[in-house]
Amino acid sequence: MKAPFALTALLFTGCVYQAVHAQETPDPSKDYDYLTRMHVPSTVIKCVAAFDHFVELAPKYDTFIVPDRRVLSAKIESDSPIFSVGNPIPVDKIIVMRAFAKSRGKSQWTRVDSKCGVRDGNVVGVSLTPNVKPTIVR
Repeated sequence: MKAPFALTALLFTGCVYQAVHAQETPDPSKDYDYLTRMHVPSTVIKCVAAFDHFVELAPKYDTFIVPDRRVLSAKIESDSPIFSVGNPIPVDKIIVMRAFAKSRGKSQWTRVDSKCGVRDGNVVGVSLTPNVKPTIVR
């Protein structure tokens, strides 16, 4: 699904990828109807659509998957007034989900923590951070 929206900033900092857009969030059309039938909140559906669109443009990843159980258990935080400390964007809600992304040109999937900032019902920022489990050396 290709929905038009302009990226006003694309930040590449180590292993964190963030995108911010000023126009409307891509319309989560019939591609995401099944999430509506599963009673997923509309802001979470908009975030999934924004992540899909972001990954289409991201230099690091080419595929993004959020398992249904992660979408259903997405955390919706409304106590933080900004999306990111590095790029302070005012938000009403932050949606957090565990997901998986595949690096461009590789077959291995990476577990990522995905965050989505929502203001006035529109997605204003997304970030994907690889979730690397620490290894214990004995």
